[in-house]
Amino acid sequence: MRSVLVAVLAALISVTPAGAWSIEAMNEQIEKTNVVVGGVCSGTIIDVKERLVLTAYHCITGQLVEEEVKEIDDKTGEIKTKKIQKRKPLEITVNRIVDYEIVSSVDYLVKIVGTDTDNDIALLQVIDKAYVPASSARLAADDFVIRRGIRVYAVGNPGVIYDNSITEGIISAPQRTIEIDGKRFKFFQHSASIIGGNSGGSILNENGELIGTVSAGVRGAAIGFAVPISFSKDLIRKAGFGKVLEKQ
Repeated sequence: MRSVLVAVLAALISVTPAGAWSIEAMNEQIEKTNVVVGGVCSGTIIDVKERLVLTAYHCITGQLVEEEVKEIDDKTGEIKTKKIQKRKPLEITVNRIVDYEIVSSVDYLVKIVGTDTDNDIALLQVIDKAYVPASSARLAADDFVIRRGIRVYAVGNPGVIYDNSITEGIISAPQRTIEIDGKRFKFFQHSASIIGGNSGGSILNENGELIGTVSAGVRGAAIGFAVPISFSKDLIRKAGFGKVLEKQ
């Protein structure tokens, strides 16, 4: 009787709960939806048809460079020098690894189609219409509630060279207001390990749904901060891509 009971319990434990994220699905999603942004950060493909990538706003600010240009004054004929800000081309990178080696690394030019500086998020779109992403991450439903203790996964490119990495943690606090460089941001706190390069990457729940975007963390501690998906959905709508949410 005892052996039968043990066998039944083992069978129940091995069954994946309805809607849960399997290891196979996890690996496939990460490899097909995580990208490197601007050579320094992470991003997530959230729509195949529109070729949209969600990332952190601070990941794209480094694309602004200052240049000196010389101009001739029409009245005096004097040559003057002034400084202007110019935006460098922004790219996402998709890597493919086989037998521990990157066998292909393809860059795609993107344009910025939406930004929310108050919440540190940005929406990018791949310019090349011939590019068809292999897949896109699902966004958590509007009724998803961020609560303490929920298991989460941080996906991104820590250190950039460790691309397509995943770490596990829980939601530590559903609401945090953190001041960074004199500006206050609204985040939720999690314990999944992140370092530089993870910024802009995804925080996913147990079903593989995107619930947040990595923004900041405390170095050397299991304290990370992410932008709730509700803010990203507002940005998607404001950028004119509300239909993307209807398909989720």
